[in-house]
Amino acid sequence: MNLLRFLKILVYSTILLVGILAPTPALAKDEAGAAAILSMERMDLPQSTAAGVALVEARSGTVLLSVNGNEPLPPASTGKILTALLALDLVEDLDQSYTISPAAAAVEESSIDLQAGEELSLAELLRGALVHSGNDACYAIGEAVAGSERLFVHWLNMKAAVLGAYSAHLCNTNGLPAEGHVISPEDLAMVAATAMQNPFFAETVCQKSTSLGEGERYRSFSNTNKLLWQDEHIVGVKTGTTDAAGACLVAAYADGAALFLSVVLDSPDRYGESLSLLQYAADRYALLDLAEAGQPLAYAADRLWRAAGDLLVLVEQEHMNQLMLRWSLPDETGRFLLQVVDASGAVLGTVELI
Repeated sequence: MNLLRFLKILVYSTILLVGILAPTPALAKDEAGAAAILSMERMDLPQSTAAGVALVEARSGTVLLSVNGNEPLPPASTGKILTALLALDLVEDLDQSYTISPAAAAVEESSIDLQAGEELSLAELLRGALVHSGNDACYAIGEAVAGSERLFVHWLNMKAAVLGAYSAHLCNTNGLPAEGHVISPEDLAMVAATAMQNPFFAETVCQKSTSLGEGERYRSFSNTNKLLWQDEHIVGVKTGTTDAAGACLVAAYADGAALFLSVVLDSPDRYGESLSLLQYAADRYALLDLAEAGQPLAYAADRLWRAAGDLLVLVEQEHMNQLMLRWSLPDETGRFLLQVVDASGAVLGTVELI
């Protein structure tokens, strides 16, 4: 092993380990826990027969629906979301080219037709993995980033722990069947919510097609996610299908400030169920983006007060006209709060002003 590769492995492993010791989940559940989770018995809620379901609003982190949401299940190729996220976190230069190994070219099932010895950029490999679900592309990504797929898989599980996705136990980069290769629907939604914050990832998963290579090795592929052709609000994310996992889909629906994410694992109708869930969420809920961190909001006590963080509130559409803003003037501690309250006086969101 050369010195550069050794240092690279040491640095990446240290970064991930530090993250595990201080995890920062992207999808934080409501403090009320189960109160934020809807029951499938609601008359107006679309029914699902999938083995596992999660419906969330990604920006606020609100879990709207969970059916076996914490049950570790095989994710098939939806696990490629984490593969792409880790690669994007660890590599800045996506245009750097990598030589495809015989091992990567030999990976079976869904493929972008990699050939040993050809050179592709990490951006091309990521597009091949996310748009066309190339198993060989994922293997090549692991080798490009970590030097070996086995080490990259180890980092995948460390990254899942960093995000708080503690149900994840991944055995490969691409989702091919393996004993114990699982993640829960809610944790998969958490990973997808984080990935959608990355511009390259978000731009890639909403593309209906992609191309890679050049000359005689130029090829183009269509996106495996058929929902992209069914509703203009759909902006991703990833399909997955194996005998062990069944038909799976992580789907994203952009509506105003909100980004709704659905996860269905082992579904008899992944597209129909996903679209029904997402349209239900968009019809029923609205996300209010009331303040961004650092935004000036008030002038009081001879000082200009700014938001200490983002103030996002997810509310039911029918209650939009019942919301009020409540300002709490500085007390002896100097704290100044802006709260969003409903008609009953219940606090729906709070941001401290500094």
